[in-house]
Amino acid sequence: MSEIEYLGGERTTRRGAASYMLSGLLRNKGITILALILTVVSTFLLTIPMVIVGLAIDELALSGLSAQFVMYVWEIAGLTALYMGLYFVVGYIWAIVTLRWERDARQEFFEGLQEYSMTFHDQIDSKRILSIAMQDIRWVRFSLNPALRNLAGGLAQFAITGAFLAAIDLLPSMTGFISIAGIPILGFTLIMLIGAPLYLAFAYRYANAVEPIRRKRSEDMERLTSISQGVFRGIEVVRAFGAEDREEEKFRKASEEYKESVAKEGKLAAFYIPALVLTGMTALAFFYGGFAVISGALTIGGFIQVLTLLSALVGLNFLLPRMLLVLRGGYVNAQRVVDILNWEDPMIEPPEEEEGFDWTGDIVFDNVSFRYGAENENGNHYALKNINLTIPGGSRVALIGGPGGGKSTILKLILRLYDPTEGEIRIGDKGLQHARTETVRDAVGLVEQDVFLFRMSVRENIAFGDKNASLEEVKRAAKRAQAHEFIKELPEQYDSMVGERGMTLSGGQRQRLAIARALVQDPEILLLDDSVSAVDAQTEYLLRQALEEVMVGRTSITVTQRLRTLLESDMVVIVDKGQLVDVGSHDKLMRSSEQYRRIFERLPGARQLLDSIATQGGAV
Repeated sequence: MSEIEYLGGERTTRRGAASYMLSGLLRNKGITILALILTVVSTFLLTIPMVIVGLAIDELALSGLSAQFVMYVWEIAGLTALYMGLYFVVGYIWAIVTLRWERDARQEFFEGLQEYSMTFHDQIDSKRILSIAMQDIRWVRFSLNPALRNLAGGLAQFAITGAFLAAIDLLPSMTGFISIAGIPILGFTLIMLIGAPLYLAFAYRYANAVEPIRRKRSEDMERLTSISQGVFRGIEVVRAFGAEDREEEKFRKASEEYKESVAKEGKLAAFYIPALVLTGMTALAFFYGGFAVISGALTIGGFIQVLTLLSALVGLNFLLPRMLLVLRGGYVNAQRVVDILNWEDPMIEPPEEEEGFDWTGDIVFDNVSFRYGAENENGNHYALKNINLTIPGGSRVALIGGPGGGKSTILKLILRLYDPTEGEIRIGDKGLQHARTETVRDAVGLVEQDVFLFRMSVRENIAFGDKNASLEEVKRAAKRAQAHEFIKELPEQYDSMVGERGMTLSGGQRQRLAIARALVQDPEILLLDDSVSAVDAQTEYLLRQALEEVMVGRTSITVTQRLRTLLESDMVVIVDKGQLVDVGSHDKLMRSSEQYRRIFERLPGARQLLDSIATQGGAV
């Protein structure tokens, strides 16, 4: 785990979307407050020249190109230059804060997924995870910068403009311009006090109307990403079955749905009421100011000030609602991220790990039942049901049974990828659930049937279970796994890059690298899920010799359909449809279990072996 501070609080706390969005800003309070203050100051610097322009026009009308007029020109130029410099600084500070947020958010998201059990990955599609990690987190960052930044600047401009218009209303020359019962009416101030809230209310309403469309658009983009990733990862299958046209049609339909979502958002933008409100405010101010000029209560310069200030607000016509929409959209994206981070894992890590685990002791399944995922209204069937089994420490165990019988599930429970739904697994005299998962994975090694290799060098793939393994240790493991010879033939030998999922290697080569990876780890308990299924007879023989050495003094459990493995095992465990059928040595089961004899006789080479043993008069 890295040393980053988790966004929105401790990793174990429940978080809301709003606190998650603001977490990065709150973690950098000083620089965030500075960014907000400078945003307001830069907005003030942007507004002052508009007021000075009016003063300059009045000066020009009264005195021509006087020294005061020139001073006004220099003030406008200086303030504009100062604003541009400050605008750059503000943008740089906001970028620092929000890019830090995005970096930490992705790191937390990635680390959070590492902590979840396999139940999470059974329930949540990997394409959705990728979409959230890459797109949603980026959109949340966009909702902070530029959206939140521009919203802060826009609201500040509304407030500053309102203050300047109120000041113009309060000038001595304006007092009594229009009055009711002797009470002067502050026209510009009233226009802002009535119009600004209306504008913001309609802008908020617009953002609310667009939000579900934006959510749908996000889901449509996720679907497009999912379809694309599925085709690219399974391109060989698509080509092999000539399914290009079908996949293109599927993509076209998803793309049409995405287009419809974007079009709906465009239709709402076409009927944009806040624009009418702002236009009405400007028209009223123009009408009111015109009377003030005609009556002599307001100068032409003052009138220009009013129109310039309100014209600047017109520039916010679409900016504020658009930024508000991005902010609301960011909230939707943040909620999708938080839903993942707040996912309740049924497998709970112990607060304090129990000490004294004897990984060389017996492995005991005490009335263990297990099902994948939570039970639903249809009733999830159990992958394992009421398993009672004791595997003596240091023994060689073969797991055998029909497809879907629960063999691989037993290995996953021992590796603590899942916890039993019911019952308990003990190592020695201690419950496996009292050991932290990283401790279990250090002591238990797995050679999977569907070998996964990472897009990295051969050496890095072999040393994946022990990052401190030296090159000599890697080579020694590769030799024992019968992989060294084909590795030497690769272009860069142990530094050769393995293609995605190891697709540049054959099935047998991938399995030998997986076995070498387990040998480097040197676990106390070794699990092999039909790990020699993709090798030829000669390589299998050599692998068996290597594994013979590795299995000495440690518990090994092998899912297999191989005769030699069954014959050489201390114990054969038969599971079928999640039930424990029988347990015993090969000879015992041949005598007592009709199901085992039936399975054994169907294995390749079994009939010849039985005939040979019968001819010699020996026991099977």
